[in-house]
Amino acid sequence: MDNKVMARLDEAVSSGALVRVHRSGIRDADRLDGFVVGTSAAWTLIALCSDVQLDGWAAVRTADISKVRWRGGEDSLTVRALRRRGLWPARAPQPELALDGLAELAEGASGAFGLVSVHVERHAPDACWIGEVAAVRPKSLRLREVDPDARWQPKPSKFRFKHVTRLGFGGRYERTLLEFAGPNR
Repeated sequence: MDNKVMARLDEAVSSGALVRVHRSGIRDADRLDGFVVGTSAAWTLIALCSDVQLDGWAAVRTADISKVRWRGGEDSLTVRALRRRGLWPARAPQPELALDGLAELAEGASGAFGLVSVHVERHAPDACWIGEVAAVRPKSLRLREVDPDARWQPKPSKFRFKHVTRLGFGGRYERTLLEFAGPNR
């Protein structure tokens, strides 16, 4: 991890600035726009922002972050709109999630929000799997998936920690899937 990048992440957290996070080593990785609301040596948490509204959180591996670029100060339309709506400065989800390891992060996010999206961008850059964390093992997690029609899948899928590059939760899409899928039975 570049010390300059870590310093920019820390500055983004303390300033509440709208940023774009670039990641390296992941072919065609999405650049993420939002507000950095937490960071550790392992994971960085971003309150995602698009179309002047917040849309859940993304946790990305801190080591994958190559650049943090400012997208607008306190006078930008996005910040002014969010401030007027009482949504700025952006905040980390409550209860606070542990960012030191994927197991704790995934279990905490799934417990608080119901569904998480798991991204293994090095192997499948255009895909994600959405579901609830069914189990955590020493080197992997099991995800009870919900399909795009909001139906629970019968068997959990396995994801090795070393392959997971991003974890999303609390967004409009995940909330809509959970609304229609209902609790896992």
